[in-house]
Amino acid sequence: MSIDQAQVGQALEILGAGTRLDILGENTDLLRYAESEITAQHSERRLRVRVRINRDGRAVAGSLETLDPAEVRVLADRLGAALAELPSSAGPTEGTAFEPEGSAVGHEALPQPVVPVCPTILESDPGVRHQWFETVRDGLPADAKLGGAIRYEVMDRVVADSSGLIRSETLTKASIQAIAKQDGRSASVKLLHRDADQIPIDEIPVRLREALTPLPMGEAHHGTCRVLLKPQAVNSLIATYGYVALGANAYATGRSTVSGRLGEKVASELVTLVDDGGDTDGLPSGFDAEGNVRRRTTLIDQGVLTGLVSDRRRAGLTGGVPTGHAVPDGWRFGGDPVPSHLLLAAGESTEDELLAECGSGLVVNRLDYLRALHPKETLVTGTTRDATYWAEDGKLVAWHPQVRFTFRMDDVLNAVLGVGSVRERCDQTFMDSIVVPSLLIEAGPLVLP
Repeated sequence: MSIDQAQVGQALEILGAGTRLDILGENTDLLRYAESEITAQHSERRLRVRVRINRDGRAVAGSLETLDPAEVRVLADRLGAALAELPSSAGPTEGTAFEPEGSAVGHEALPQPVVPVCPTILESDPGVRHQWFETVRDGLPADAKLGGAIRYEVMDRVVADSSGLIRSETLTKASIQAIAKQDGRSASVKLLHRDADQIPIDEIPVRLREALTPLPMGEAHHGTCRVLLKPQAVNSLIATYGYVALGANAYATGRSTVSGRLGEKVASELVTLVDDGGDTDGLPSGFDAEGNVRRRTTLIDQGVLTGLVSDRRRAGLTGGVPTGHAVPDGWRFGGDPVPSHLLLAAGESTEDELLAECGSGLVVNRLDYLRALHPKETLVTGTTRDATYWAEDGKLVAWHPQVRFTFRMDDVLNAVLGVGSVRERCDQTFMDSIVVPSLLIEAGPLVLP
């Protein structure tokens, strides 16, 4: 599915002055499997057109699933009627403080990065996905069962407005999630890349076999202990912290735990966190829902809060220029700017060195269902899942039962004792990519109930 720019121009003409279009065409090819058998394979095609009109200090928004001129005219009439019903003295609305009508503030400050597309994903040969599945399944022990999914995605994006702005890009993404179960235990691996040919499929069964190590099932430990969070667990921690704490609107309105603390220490000096939509260690993309180019932004530098992510409304907090983190209108995760491409700096410790330093404690490969209970306090709850172990004297000695944690994320980030030297590329439904190493956490912030 490609987006016809002639239709985009026609839609802008129909909708009139002050219009911005945020258009996403999604093509997804999906292969699902369970109990080591393919259970479903299908394709999904969708076009989503978000429309926003800022005119005379008033703003309205709507959406379509087509660029057909007749449908656009219907929406134009509805939005025009809605604008007419708004009071003319409404004053500045969201999106207008740094976006005067006809302006393209921030749009031309940087060239848009070009993200290469993957021919293998564009061709979308189902035989390749079948081969991936068979490679992982056949590489597991005979009594292990495999579940998960393989996805190929092609995303055509266009942001355009009536002032003449137009940005477009095509993004490709391949991902594979593999969950192996054996003797009541489970382990998982998830790999993703813009280029399907860069995903090391042969490594997945090796990693799963290692994770399904034949250790006894231990009893649940209680109280404080050191905790070694492996990259998929750190993924959930860092993504959720970035979402609730590091957006400029939450900062400005006092809803962030770091509000008013720019230049102050907010985490361990071992923590350096940036957001960079152009870094190929993540999943690069060029611009946000307003058409702002994504800018590399250092958020935490050796534990000190040094930056935030912004959209046009909150660009005053980022030097008058948006960092490229506006979210789509009607986004189910809220309307505030949030990080999109987080990268946590690697450390100097190998995985064996981190385990040795952990001593006696918990090793967590994955945190699941991490939910914010009190965003400003960074209080969250979540459970361990897939390959959770107990270590003694720096060696894995037993599988540990699933644990539900309730903790403050800022306490955990201030208790980092060690950082792994190898990072993994991860994602979340509310973030394009997160690149993180393992983290060793001092006893205290994560308490075993």
